[in-house]
Amino acid sequence: MEIDIEQCRENDKIKEIISKSGLPIKHIKLLLRLSDTIYINGINYNVLVQGNHVLIVLISSKPDNATGVFNTYSLTNILYKVREMEKENDDLKTQCEVEGDLFKILLDVTP
Repeated sequence: MEIDIEQCRENDKIKEIISKSGLPIKHIKLLLRLSDTIYINGINYNVLVQGNHVLIVLISSKPDNATGVFNTYSLTNILYKVREMEKENDDLKTQCEVEGDLFKILLDVTP
């Protein structure tokens, strides 16, 4: 996945990707709320949607913008939101991975 730092700073572009993903409306709404949580917590991120699979790549915390460096409080808020989403929606499975300096959140949606 190619990371476009400018896109990471523009939450509206990411919301557009999510909105046009073709996922069920319920899941689009959940992902838009997660997107807001990430943005509010000052994390640079990017999103890739392929079919029923969503990849959210957390890159860095603002304002430092040092790849792989995250504010603990912000990361905790995001992971809590992901946990609650999965807990409340049986048709959503999540997994987190660290690859190099990137923190990946993988979501599988069962339509």
